[in-house]
Amino acid sequence: MSDSSSDESSESWTPYCERGEWSDVEPVPQDDGPHPVVQIAYSDKFRDVYDYFRAVVARNEVSDRALELTKDAAKLNPANYTVWHYRRELLKQLNKDLREELTYISKIITQHPKNYQVWHHRRVIIERLQDATQELDFTSAVLKGDAKNYHAWQHRQWVVREFDQWDGELEYVDRLLREDFRNNSAWNQRYFVINHTSGFTDDVIDREIKVLMDRQLQNYPAVLAFCQGLYDDRYRSPYLIAYMIDTYEEMLEQGCDNQADTLKKAGELCESLANEYDQIRGEYWNYVSRSLNSRFGLENKTQQAQAAS
Repeated sequence: MSDSSSDESSESWTPYCERGEWSDVEPVPQDDGPHPVVQIAYSDKFRDVYDYFRAVVARNEVSDRALELTKDAAKLNPANYTVWHYRRELLKQLNKDLREELTYISKIITQHPKNYQVWHHRRVIIERLQDATQELDFTSAVLKGDAKNYHAWQHRQWVVREFDQWDGELEYVDRLLREDFRNNSAWNQRYFVINHTSGFTDDVIDREIKVLMDRQLQNYPAVLAFCQGLYDDRYRSPYLIAYMIDTYEEMLEQGCDNQADTLKKAGELCESLANEYDQIRGEYWNYVSRSLNSRFGLENKTQQAQAAS
């Protein structure tokens, strides 16, 4: 709730109680009961605006001035459901231009991108317009600032599904993943798109596995360098070491260069987990080490060569 002195901006402000055009309205103070446990220190501006807002709601006033009042109320507290609901009712009954409202709510979302109520208001306006041509570009702009904004993704999924805008969505996700392979929101959107379009057929699964492997291999040098740096700095988290082992295993499976050296590093890390840093799962790490040696060790290669001959 934004009702502190930060809302008392330097812009010219005339309280509603001093506006002649509002002299016919009796403000309705907030009733917190006779013994409020924790009284909120509302600013004078906040109290003035909401006293008049409660008054117009109580009399169910439908007017341009009531609509403007909701703007002030929303500015002070953009999370107030009643304000946005009443504004939507006024827009409908006053037959206001919803495209102007879309421009207005775009500005509000830019200021409050993680506020559920403002995104819900936008969704209702789009439903009334039955026109979502701006929505993918709008959500893309928001996601540039915060690639994991839940509300933006939720709105985007609704738009794509409701208005059948699947074309190009997988390509959009690909661009995001090229920028950040670890963007879990983009991976979720990838699943969402595939699940609602082609489905996970055998061909699609094969393609997705290849995408994962290609993207992961492209990141080995940077990821391993980062992990190795932490390890060299004596950071011995079992999760860090386990990730390094998993990475080495994938490299071995892909036939990396210097397989003997890679296998040796993986074995040493398994041993460190088994004997020191993750002893409670020591037997598991010993098993992983034996499994890697069995699959990629010199003895296994010799057997494969003999079988081939």
